[in-house]
Amino acid sequence: MAETLSGVNGEIIRWAREFYNMSPGDAAQAIGVNVIRYLNWENGTEYPTYAKLKKISDVFRKPSAVFFFPELPDIPPIKGDLRTLTDTVIDGLSKNVMIQLEKAKAYQLNLMELYGTSNCIFANRNAIPSDTKQLCDYLRSIMGFPIAAQKGRKNYKVVFEIYREKLYELGIYVFKDSFKDDNVSGLCINDNYFPVILINNSMSFARQIFTLFHEFYHLVSNTSGAEIVRDDYYIYLDRSQFAAEKKCDTFANEFLVPTDDFKIELSKKIIDEDRISELAVLYSVSKEAIMYKLWKMQIISSDDYEALKETFYGDALRNLKKRKGEKSSGGNYYFTKLSYLGSTYTGDVFKQLYSGKIDSFRASEMLNSKVDHLPQLETAFFRGTK
Repeated sequence: MAETLSGVNGEIIRWAREFYNMSPGDAAQAIGVNVIRYLNWENGTEYPTYAKLKKISDVFRKPSAVFFFPELPDIPPIKGDLRTLTDTVIDGLSKNVMIQLEKAKAYQLNLMELYGTSNCIFANRNAIPSDTKQLCDYLRSIMGFPIAAQKGRKNYKVVFEIYREKLYELGIYVFKDSFKDDNVSGLCINDNYFPVILINNSMSFARQIFTLFHEFYHLVSNTSGAEIVRDDYYIYLDRSQFAAEKKCDTFANEFLVPTDDFKIELSKKIIDEDRISELAVLYSVSKEAIMYKLWKMQIISSDDYEALKETFYGDALRNLKKRKGEKSSGGNYYFTKLSYLGSTYTGDVFKQLYSGKIDSFRASEMLNSKVDHLPQLETAFFRGTK
């Protein structure tokens, strides 16, 4: 019989589980024991073997040595940043979403090391307009990307990447990842100098673009946030939290589909489902976003909006399943990694590596890659930037 480790602190096992919003049942299943045995570890009436401690360490993403500490580690909970959501909503976020919050924090530290100083527009928040339309005009002006240029692309992926690079130039750093949770389309970590937006790559590009500007408005409002896909979570928010989330949606919609420009497009053709689809492609947004605009402009009723929203939401779910099916067939791992990191960030990490400012181990950490994968990632990067 394997020897148990009596020095393991059950309180730290509980802390590590709660850090990721996992229930005792979830933790027990992930570790490979029954829930009674697992709870005995937390309560200190039993102790894990070395093999099980290694599994605990893997599941909770903490070094094994941490579980021998006499007191809880002085690490603030990552979900403490999400002040615009209630505890009920935050505590319901999955472990996978908690991991993405953790990654966003890590990116923030990497950026501080990579650049040292910041050119972020939030360093001078007084210069940023508070009025929604004025903010939209201000952002388009400093980006140098008018609505005509956005409409001229008619390509969701291209529009997303252009905006990603434009925001990067303004000191707002955008990354992507597979959240392995379709309930959250993105999140952001606020900071005056190194704010980070992390987008769920599993979502359609239309959703990714909208989420990008939903999270941007969280940062403008000086808050961190997460965009939850369905509206039913709103019942858990208090009045100010509800208003904050709706303002993010309103800004994203107005920026991507400016009202004045939209009125011109509406005058060209009669509005039907085909025209809604055309407008969605034209503005690089979802059909639901076009419906929301029509509703806000009182062109369609609330009942029409809700009914069509469910139809378009169903379309979005089918497209999501299709994207997942396409991804399951394979693809280049290194190009996927580059799409998560973005070309500017990846290139700047490689520059630091070449100049000797960081070593290959630190570069691999910054790029979320294994050291022996760096040559292939480098090849993919330079092939993609030719």
